[in-house]
Amino acid sequence: MDRPFVLYLIRHLETAANRERRYVGWTDVPVCVKADPASFEADVIAGSDLVRCRETARLLFPGAAYEAMPEFRECLFGEWEMKTYDDLKGDARYRKWIDDPFSGKPPGGERFGDMEARVRAGLMRLKAHPGHSAAVVTHGGPVRLLLAELAPDERPFFDRAVPPGSVYRLEWKDRQDWEEGKRCTSMSA
Repeated sequence: MDRPFVLYLIRHLETAANRERRYVGWTDVPVCVKADPASFEADVIAGSDLVRCRETARLLFPGAAYEAMPEFRECLFGEWEMKTYDDLKGDARYRKWIDDPFSGKPPGGERFGDMEARVRAGLMRLKAHPGHSAAVVTHGGPVRLLLAELAPDERPFFDRAVPPGSVYRLEWKDRQDWEEGKRCTSMSA
């Protein structure tokens, strides 16, 4: 009988910029909270190369090897990095992007489609690792993207709230179903 495959999607712990509701893409900011070690293990622990994800992984999986993968970075917000809604609400370009974020991009930033392609490439790299479980420590955008594509409930990207420190457990009946990109058979948060 095949063993199930489990993927843990973990959003990094809270940062001061998260508390201030700032757009934090590739800006390297540290976490501002502590966490106890996770109550589960994974065969592979990987995620974004940014410090907030590396620190989260170090707290959740002390002593474990961590594969830092730039593919799992948040969307690059360009000129809007570290700005808040209040900072940007008078900018017509921002208003247009808020109304349809998949059709445009922040000035000097990247399109959501570019982030999607990057995250999918990271997922393909992750599939090259052996084992029956993996944990990915990443950002809100990549977690929402992966849940929209892999979760059994098929809710879209913007219908998902992913608070800092959240953990999602996705399970497939076997590794082959995961590798083929099928939706998981069960999910818990």
